[in-house]
Amino acid sequence: MAEKKKNKIEKRYGFDRGFIRLLRYTVVPVLKLRYGVKKSGNLTLPGEPCVVLYNHVTDLDIVWVMDAFREQMYCVASEHVVRLPVAGKLISLFFAPILIKKGTSGAGAVMEIFRHLKAGHHVLMAPEGVRSGNGLTAPLVHSTAAVLKRLHCSIVTVRIHGGYFTTPRWGKGIRRGEITVEKIAEYSKEQIASMHSRELRVRLAEDLYEDAYAYNEVRKIAYKGHNLAEGIETAFYQCPSCKNYFTIRSWGNSFFCPCGLKGSMDEYGKIKGERIPFETVTEWDTWENDILEAEFKRVVDGNREGAIFTTPNLEIREIFRNHKKEVMGKGALTLFEDYLEIGPVKIPIPEIEDVSIIAYGILLVFTKDSHYYEIKGKHRYPGEVYMNCIRKIKGEINV
Repeated sequence: MAEKKKNKIEKRYGFDRGFIRLLRYTVVPVLKLRYGVKKSGNLTLPGEPCVVLYNHVTDLDIVWVMDAFREQMYCVASEHVVRLPVAGKLISLFFAPILIKKGTSGAGAVMEIFRHLKAGHHVLMAPEGVRSGNGLTAPLVHSTAAVLKRLHCSIVTVRIHGGYFTTPRWGKGIRRGEITVEKIAEYSKEQIASMHSRELRVRLAEDLYEDAYAYNEVRKIAYKGHNLAEGIETAFYQCPSCKNYFTIRSWGNSFFCPCGLKGSMDEYGKIKGERIPFETVTEWDTWENDILEAEFKRVVDGNREGAIFTTPNLEIREIFRNHKKEVMGKGALTLFEDYLEIGPVKIPIPEIEDVSIIAYGILLVFTKDSHYYEIKGKHRYPGEVYMNCIRKIKGEINV
């Protein structure tokens, strides 16, 4: 079976390489112009097959990295990408991505990566598994270093600058500014073998770490576009004025709260507003996390009863192996200390294997008995706060 899959990979390679070359000279130049991608120099990869790691900031990161290096690569992509109605089918057909389901161990994806490396191919992946939501590179998946050591291959680390402001995860539309790709480091197989997994994880995290605001404080690049604040309510779930949850709403370049708070966002991603004590999304996010930590202390101390958070008018869909979806329930999404509930669906927290989010704060839930759920609605909601809360309850993070 393994040999059959390896032969299938080798058979596809010529087709994939030809198609990527066609895109490189037709579609990619248009995308680079639209997104403001600047030439980053002739970057090189080692002569042997390697894994290229990058910080995840836009939905088209693989395009920018592959174009910067020019070599053919196979990308590791989230399973939800191939569920897109038309684009998903095209991505599967022409790019043959190595698919990994968010929140799972990814054992099948690891084997697929190994087969590509054995076939002499380069593999491209973002080890955070989620796009930056606040301008900082998200933490690496804990098992990343251990998996890379088992692959026995070279590693190249790449940092993408400017992507967060171009298409923030919470935002709507594209801001035209500047995206560049920088090669940070190259590690040989021998270097990887000599490092402990913990040391390798620290090195990789340092290589991929990007503080979008700190970087642009020096570069002073304006990211121009419309609706600069649209969708910010999926990132800001508490008003700093009235302290109420889920009251922020956005429109165009502005956002507001019923309490009277009004703010806006400029072309540098900076927040403006008389009653707003934060200048960046990073600062607001840090404040919210501190508040969330205090809320959980009240839960632990027994000083807080009832629901932790609730959001009305959402629906939960189960996603099956063939990428099809089925609506399982509709109603208010409510998080309690020991379970998550929406409509008739009740998921005990101990039964949740992992949680994640995709664009616009859509929450993904994975259970230990292999159920895979997506929670969304017609209106935007801050799925990230539910993700952080569940991980906090499970003792996985300090939010």
